Amino acid sequence: MTDIVVTERKDREDASILRVEAKGEGGTTLSSGVFQLMETCFGKGSIKTLLAGGIGTPVHYRRGGNVRRMFDVMHRMAAEEGAAVSLLHPFSFAYYRKFGYEKVSDHMIVRCPTRCIDFVPRVCNFVPYDESCLRDLITVYSRFSQGRNLLLPRVDARHYTSSGKHTYVCYQNGEPVAYIVYSASNQFIVNHMGNGLLTVHELAYTSPEALREIFSFLRMFEGEFDEIEFSNVAMCPEVELLLRHYTHTSYTLVPDVMARALNTEKLLLANDYPTREGVFTVKVEDHMSTVAGTYKVEFGGGDCRVSQVGGSADLTLSETAFIRLVYGYDGASVDTAKYMEGVRIDGEAEDFFRAFTKKPCGVFEHF
Repeated sequence: MTDIVVTERKDREDASILRVEAKGEGGTTLSSGVFQLMETCFGKGSIKTLLAGGIGTPVHYRRGGNVRRMFDVMHRMAAEEGAAVSLLHPFSFAYYRKFGYEKVSDHMIVRCPTRCIDFVPRVCNFVPYDESCLRDLITVYSRFSQGRNLLLPRVDARHYTSSGKHTYVCYQNGEPVAYIVYSASNQFIVNHMGNGLLTVHELAYTSPEALREIFSFLRMFEGEFDEIEFSNVAMCPEVELLLRHYTHTSYTLVPDVMARALNTEKLLLANDYPTREGVFTVKVEDHMSTVAGTYKVEFGGGDCRVSQVGGSADLTLSETAFIRLVYGYDGASVDTAKYMEGVRIDGEAEDFFRAFTKKPCGVFEHF
């Protein structure tokens, strides 16, 4: 017989850390994982989220269903606590798909020669970070996060003071508008430094002008570093829009975050709907009672009304197809969604796809 043991600790104000273990006879730990309950960005604001990490089973205890038991307990508990979704970074997408998870974001690495940022002037309107800047950084991050799915909240300086990284803040008329976190490396070649790489680990901005200020700051390093690498621009596609010299720019796309719905109604209510009126019915198929069902959504003016109904639906989705579509990962349409596994369209579904358009999705940190 297997028991699921959950112990809680409080490391920070905005998150509960849960250590979960599947225990066998004599208290032997068969599988374990670490889970957190916290808010993440979705739609027009944030939703309560279960973050899963550190899932592991010693090889001699595998294939015993222990991870499934842990997920069943944690999914149910998180839903009872008001969580709408669960997120994780998978080691295997096929493995976690068995538990209802599906890909909702990629990790995009972009690298280009420093000389290719020649479309902005060399200007440094940034100042180095110190403790007095923390509130300004969090203000910029909060404004940047709006409309970008998955991003986690910031409450302290841990992301801005990592060893080997440098943080700079940009102000306009006394107001914080952007920041950048980067590291630099080069090597000694014969009698000079070369092969220099400046890695942008994180950046946030509040306007097109603020983003151009970041590029102007980066151009100040021309001649010192050969290349600039943006470590993840999945949640900031505007960065790629500013680039000009594509022949010299390389892109690396790595599948990143998976998600699983825990409460369909909460997800539908949290979406940022168009102002033009629309209506659709969607049936979600899943073994969780808080996910499965047929839902009618009426929206307009930025508001929405969600109700459970009977009868047929405009579209029927597996839980994995549903979570991928509502996060806007693909920016799918009626025509393209037909090719997705777990999608069946029986009615007028255009308003569903008009409500769930492509959204920037990603995170800077690992959880």
